[in-house]
Amino acid sequence: MVPETAPAAEAGPSAPHVASERSARASASLCKALAVFRHTCVLLARDPGTVVAYTVMSMVLLVVLRPVYQRLGTPGGSPAEQGTPGLAVMFTLLALDVAGQLLLSERTWRTWDRLRVGSVGTLAVLIGKALPLTVLFTLQQAALFLFSGVVFRFPVADGTWRLPLMGVCWGLCVSCCGLALGVWVRTQGQLAATSDIGALAVTCLSGSLVPLAVLPGWVGDVAPLTPGYWGLHGLRDAVNGDDAGYLRSLGVVLAMTAAALLLASLRSPRKAL
Repeated sequence: MVPETAPAAEAGPSAPHVASERSARASASLCKALAVFRHTCVLLARDPGTVVAYTVMSMVLLVVLRPVYQRLGTPGGSPAEQGTPGLAVMFTLLALDVAGQLLLSERTWRTWDRLRVGSVGTLAVLIGKALPLTVLFTLQQAALFLFSGVVFRFPVADGTWRLPLMGVCWGLCVSCCGLALGVWVRTQGQLAATSDIGALAVTCLSGSLVPLAVLPGWVGDVAPLTPGYWGLHGLRDAVNGDDAGYLRSLGVVLAMTAAALLLASLRSPRKAL
């Protein structure tokens, strides 16, 4: 009697097959992110008025506040070196509602449900929306720094690669914070109130508008808890050449960016990329 042989074990997927599947999945995710990116660019290009207004307002306020910084005489360089980074941080924060509006509009237009039931994943949506906003906020900061450099001799060249990198990371941080707001608030009124009050509070507590040296002591204790504090010091350290302070500020800004991105993903589409 011939003994029965055990059935051969089914062969698992080969390594090249797994690698090709991962490559195809990554390529599909990139295509989805690019589609969201293009759509976001179109929406921002249709209505750039808010960011343009904030850019002009920051330049006007820099001209008006320059004599104030001269009279204060606080340490931290020339009046332009004190005022320009602070106003860059302040008016980028005021644009939080621009980022939040992108996601809140998706929910208002009922397209958010399509993203939830479709194949677009969490990172594809958030990255596709965050990147155009980051570019927009970086250009907003660049316009102010160039204006200050031409009119008030702000040492833009001293920032070398550090100033542009910090500007991009700060723009990304504000973009992710705004997207998180847009995910969690329910109405336009909630978005406007949360973004405006939050931006003003962070601006004041971080020393972006008024130097911490002339504010109450408790403000200086609270300041490091705000993202604006680290964005402000990162931009200043980029120009002053303080590498240790710059890297510390850059690391904290990136950590806060990751936290905001995580918060935004908690109510975003949960399908895999």
